[in-house]
Amino acid sequence: MKNKFLKEVYPGIFSIKEKGVIGIFKPPVNIYVITGKNGLVFDAGYGDRGSVRRFSKAYKEIIGICKERGVENNIDRILLSHAHADHFSGLKKLRSKWGFRILVTGEMNRIIKSSRDYRDSYEMNNRRKKIPPAGVLFYLFKTFLQELEFTVYALSWGLSFVPDPDIIIEQDSKIDINGREWYLFNSPGHSSDHIILYDKNNGILFSGDNVMKSINVWLGPPKSDLEQYEASLIKMMNLNNLKIILPAHGGPVTRTYERLNEIIEWRKKRTDDVLSLLIKSKPDGFSLREIIDRLYPSDNRFKKNFAEGWIELTLQKLEREKIIFHNGDKYFYQTR
Repeated sequence: MKNKFLKEVYPGIFSIKEKGVIGIFKPPVNIYVITGKNGLVFDAGYGDRGSVRRFSKAYKEIIGICKERGVENNIDRILLSHAHADHFSGLKKLRSKWGFRILVTGEMNRIIKSSRDYRDSYEMNNRRKKIPPAGVLFYLFKTFLQELEFTVYALSWGLSFVPDPDIIIEQDSKIDINGREWYLFNSPGHSSDHIILYDKNNGILFSGDNVMKSINVWLGPPKSDLEQYEASLIKMMNLNNLKIILPAHGGPVTRTYERLNEIIEWRKKRTDDVLSLLIKSKPDGFSLREIIDRLYPSDNRFKKNFAEGWIELTLQKLEREKIIFHNGDKYFYQTR
């Protein structure tokens, strides 16, 4: 293949890699094209001009490959895995350019309708709360910075919202792709609206952000949940004949069950790490920032900020289980 961003990851299934910039600020993301007489595109990637142009160039090459092979190829649908900006931003432009009908669940639809709905889903509307007069100037300055940050983010990612998707699908349902039944499963954890797509006959799973080959998915409030994430991983572990996992970031996973078990065990280890710190902190307890600094003593501030989400979720989980409690900004082990 001429295009370095294009790869056939399974016979008739192609991955188009949209290159990100500055690492985690805009990570590379995969869009999958299932070719055939009734094919499908899975996820839409970024919506900026460069990303849409790279997709279109690769997609034209896919069309050419199918013609050379004498394979019938008709794709008029694009399915979203979840409503995060690196997955849905390209939907509107790809529909306009290629005529793809947009398939989303009801929950995704509520999130990606508009900028306000999207930002509200992240609880970014705190500015609506009543602000004491003494804090007005600080509040206005903070709001200005938030608006500036969102504007830069929206422009660099090509954020584009979809008030009018073509088809609303159920989270747990079946979909016909090339005459075979594929299964859609609700798989919350990374986000509340996440789905996975599974072909049980061939053992192919499109995992979205839930499973990646060598890195662990970002988890953090308000949309992530550790118990739900573990349940989704176990659901995938219980799938029969799982041969290949195609993630939204990184390469294919062929050690399917081993990789799922690694992630489950890693999450358990990190929970134990947080709990051990709090047991050792008796009777003084630790704040969230102190826990982060002790778990990542030699890492830079950026990595610590990135890790803050999963640590906060872990503390919430342990508190719900009445293993720890908090008082002020300190967390304490619940002496039994």
